Amino acid sequence: TMISNRCYYGLKAVLELAKRDGTGKVTICQIANAQDIPQRFLEAILRQLKEAGYARAQRGKEGGYFLSKPADKITAGEIILLFEGPLVTLGKRSGHTDYPDDVFHHLWTAAESALIEVYDSVNFHDLARDEKTRLSQAAPEYMI
Repeated sequence: TMISNRCYYGLKAVLELAKRDGTGKVTICQIANAQDIPQRFLEAILRQLKEAGYARAQRGKEGGYFLSKPADKITAGEIILLFEGPLVTLGKRSGHTDYPDDVFHHLWTAAESALIEVYDSVNFHDLARDEKTRLSQAAPEYMI
């Protein structure tokens, strides 16, 4: 299943908030730079995350965004569902209706269930930890 850029940026925005969870508020500019997200997309994405109850914002000079619930209580599946809606199964082929008696129907529904199970099994606390590890391994070490 291909996800949209908007959904991918939504996942990356939540990831960045999860990485900085407990360190205070994060500005749109900081999220955009850290995750390479175009700022004009990010404003709308953060608004959507806020309306759905995943993020909160504080206005003003010391303002910014932060998660409104613990990172380990937010799954990738929830964020994908927020931005993509229910997953479109392979069974919904263009121009064809998905008949339950189609020989492939069981295959499509099993595949969709497996995909949802994988997305729902991953939370942002673990993703943030993995991202920090990945970035620290990728950073060259300088000896002085």
